[in-house]
Amino acid sequence: IFRSRKHCRVKGNSMLPTLNEGDLLIYKPFIYKEDYLHEGLIVVVKHPQEKGQLIVKRISKVKPSSIEILGDNIEFSFDSRHLGAIKQINIEGIVESVIS
Repeated sequence: IFRSRKHCRVKGNSMLPTLNEGDLLIYKPFIYKEDYLHEGLIVVVKHPQEKGQLIVKRISKVKPSSIEILGDNIEFSFDSRHLGAIKQINIEGIVESVIS
């Protein structure tokens, strides 16, 4: 099945050195129970506390119905250490390409 792709721009430095502020991310929309999630995958998720905001992080742990996410720049990342686990239903997409 063909799924259209979406895009977003990186804001902040929580994913340095992998992603830089201003990078354009191309991601495929996540389909629950169809897409395979694994540690190390970079995902776009709905911010659990700020409606309408997206955050980009790396999966650090996969649980049956949730994931734990961490930023690569651990010192400057707001992630599961602060937010707790993220429900898989809140995953917007899986990053496929980065355009610097």
